[in-house]
Amino acid sequence: MESNTSSAKTEICPVVESIYTIGNKWALVITHNLMKSPKRFNELKACIPGISSKVLTQNLSELQKNGIIEKKTIPDQPEKTEYVLTDKGEDLRKLMQEMRAWGEKWLVPPEQQPVESCQGPEQINEPLLIRVQAV
Repeated sequence: MESNTSSAKTEICPVVESIYTIGNKWALVITHNLMKSPKRFNELKACIPGISSKVLTQNLSELQKNGIIEKKTIPDQPEKTEYVLTDKGEDLRKLMQEMRAWGEKWLVPPEQQPVESCQGPEQINEPLLIRVQAV
């Protein structure tokens, strides 16, 4: 029997590639928080309970590498940097709206909807608050 591994054409699945690019929970939470406005590192950290500085740094770096966010320099004294969504990152807004609708339908009990602190990406006014579960 002949092996197909060497001659097999690798197919790229857009869903799988999307998950690899934006699928980890911290990347999505960071992106969601940047949909309201650009934020500096400490502002992002304050918006995301339970994330360590190391994990935030790693995720910001990965999101930059994937073209979802960029780091911009603000010409102040002293110089400051902030993170902003790129056009590619802004394109995730509709996906976030769909995720919110799905979460409201399947995950949030009816008596708790809508959650004031979890505005949809089309009108984000507050930082995204996430539940932290003890392990």
